[in-house]
Order: sequence, then C-alpha cells, then structure tokens
Amino acid sequence: MLEKILVCLDGSVPAEQMLSYLLDEAKRANSKVILLRVTKLPQAAVSVNVPGSPGAPVHTGRTIQRVQDEEAEANRYLKEIADSLLRSGLHVEYAVIPGSPGETIVNYASKNGCTVIAVATHGHGGLRRFALGSTTDFVTRHSVIPVLTIRPGSAPSAAPE
Repeated sequence: MLEKILVCLDGSVPAEQMLSYLLDEAKRANSKVILLRVTKLPQAAVSVNVPGSPGAPVHTGRTIQRVQDEEAEANRYLKEIADSLLRSGLHVEYAVIPGSPGETIVNYASKNGCTVIAVATHGHGGLRRFALGSTTDFVTRHSVIPVLTIRPGSAPSAAPE
C-alpha cells in the first residue's frame, strides 16, 4: 500500500508534521515519496453586464507575476524538503501544480499511480468540514485510493528507548 506516497504540503506546520509519520514507514517499505504543492491561480473578475451571470476572469500583469512568484517559492520550499528526505535515504520527487487544491490532488494521485495520499487536516471551513478542512474533506470524499490524514498538533513523539 505504501509503494508511492503522495504527500500534500501547503507550507504549514500541520502539513509538514505528516512527514514525521511517514519517514520510518516509507523507508521500511522502500516507498517513493512525492511531495506536492498546489498553487492557486489568482484572478480578478470583471462584470459582463448580464444580470445573474458571473464575472469574466481577467489575468492582469500583477496577477500573473503573483502566480509566478508563488510557483517559484513553492519549488524552493519543496526542493529544500526533498533534499533533506533524500539525504535520509528516501526516494523523493516533488511537483508544483496550479489549480484547485482538492481536485488537483485527487487527479495527480490518480494519473501518477500513487497508492496513498497523505494530507493534513486544518479544521477550516463550515461545520461539516470543521474536523478535516475543506481540501482534506474533498480529497477524502473523492479519492479512489486510501487517504492518510493527520490532525494539527498530533505529531508523534519520540518513543522511549
């Protein structure tokens, strides 16, 4: 089951805590670990003067630059983590993909033959999503492969020797 683990990272501490759960198991199973960061595509909407219709998306120079900056930062962030995991003996890749987080995670896992998705729970969103978070909620409901979730602040402590 742990042949190819997709680890979803968003730059938050809870998301990074997922790594402490996976390191030993991934080494034991000789797993490939794929670090994924989904970047959002900011855009402005301009009214099209048709009552009841949504605005038309407009990509300005500033929004395009923001997307490029976010993508560059995400690549730096994942490369740093990947390098650390490589030094510890894991097989690691990373990817930065723009899109809607939940859909992008599920699609990436499916298209790339991942055997499990590891994702943190943030507790954001409405009442239904209180325990998981909107992205985690989407992934757990739409994924066709197992999803491993972690709650903020529940990182494992070192076992006494």
